[in-house]
Amino acid sequence: MPGLTAAGVRFTMDTGRSFLQAKSIMKLAAKLILLFLWGVLAIVAIFTWQTVRRQSQWEDHRRVLHASELVEAIKPAVEQAIRSGGTITIQQAIEYSTRGVNGPQLRWLEESTQVTVTNDRATQTAYAYIPLSIDGQQTGTIEVATPLSDEDEHLRDSIQASLLSLLGVAALSAMVIFFGGVLWVGRPLDKLVDQVELIGEGQLPQAPALSSNDELGRLAGAISLMSHRLNDQRNAIRHTDRLGTIGTLAAGIAHELGTPLNVVSGRAGLIASGRLSSEEVASSAQTIKTEAERMTHIIRQLLDFARQSPTPHNSMDIGEVLGRTCELMRPLAEASKVRIVYQPVAAPLTIDGNATQIQQVITNLISNAIAAMPSGGTVTIAVQDTPDDAINIRVSDTGLGMDPKEVDRVFEPFFTTKDVGQGTGLGLSIAYGIVREHGGQIQVESQLQVGSTFTVVLPHHQHS
Repeated sequence: MPGLTAAGVRFTMDTGRSFLQAKSIMKLAAKLILLFLWGVLAIVAIFTWQTVRRQSQWEDHRRVLHASELVEAIKPAVEQAIRSGGTITIQQAIEYSTRGVNGPQLRWLEESTQVTVTNDRATQTAYAYIPLSIDGQQTGTIEVATPLSDEDEHLRDSIQASLLSLLGVAALSAMVIFFGGVLWVGRPLDKLVDQVELIGEGQLPQAPALSSNDELGRLAGAISLMSHRLNDQRNAIRHTDRLGTIGTLAAGIAHELGTPLNVVSGRAGLIASGRLSSEEVASSAQTIKTEAERMTHIIRQLLDFARQSPTPHNSMDIGEVLGRTCELMRPLAEASKVRIVYQPVAAPLTIDGNATQIQQVITNLISNAIAAMPSGGTVTIAVQDTPDDAINIRVSDTGLGMDPKEVDRVFEPFFTTKDVGQGTGLGLSIAYGIVREHGGQIQVESQLQVGSTFTVVLPHHQHS
């Protein structure tokens, strides 16, 4: 059995590590995909900007060439006008030569100006200055003004196309992230995480959460196999625990019933010998009766400990049960010079449970507290409502306390710190089972020569 346990633990650890590794790899893959998509968007944006910039430069260069060709075309008319004389004659010649040309407007400038291309966004017009040379000498400059309406419209179309491309890439990226990251990876991974949490809560075995043939499907199969192996191992451990419990019970029964049986056998032998007086016979008979009652009490406690069937639960005020129990235990406490202090709360605190069983738990805790104070002391019972929808019941004493080893074993069957014949060691085990059956838990804190505090945590009444 220890070998099976170790193998199960190793398998659980290996599967857990594989799951964590797969989850980390998937997160890394998602981050890399997102980084790649951002890179694609950046590349598309840079490419679009470069394309628009090159197109703008090409349009400027084309306008200069067109202006130069236009000037060359009207150059003969301008030469004739210059030879005829007069600036007005030159401008009129230019206007006459370009009257059939749509778009560019030409103007004669006498100053010698370097050829440049400007873009006046206020007028949406591009200006080109073309020098005019006649007979090898530069006589002036012709200004060519070209409206940019067509070029601007073409540029806007190019920008819109680029923006549409960017939007398309963004939409494609979003679809890849959604389908690849959320549907194909995220949701299946969430199912695996939920299943692992259920396994961690003890819900065994589990069928595979995924039926795909990919890596996640194989991981789901490994998790399901782990849950079945854990379930088999849990059943084996439970069987081992039952065998251990039976052994403990057998040893406890032999110890607890052995002493009274020896007394009964001895006293019965004396009576059967006929050598006792009538008073001695009566005394021996009374001793036999007392020991028989003690054995009956032990057997009744064993039956309570072994009883596994749940009892009907009803809504009840835990404060009333505690107050009633304290009043019942007060005479026993006063006889042992022990004072019971009950600290109730003003508002009712309701739980779903069996009042008789809860009273049995509190009675046992108070009895143990009284037994832990042979020279007298104080038992304090306090109830508190907690923020996490639970009720805490604390039973504290100022008695002898327990060392850490005794605290670890305090809920074990037949374990007791009382003297021989003073207790069976089943009371706290029974209390532990009752509290767990009510969906709660019981805890203990103790310090030698200071005292012990038992805390019972019970869930609130759930309103339907």
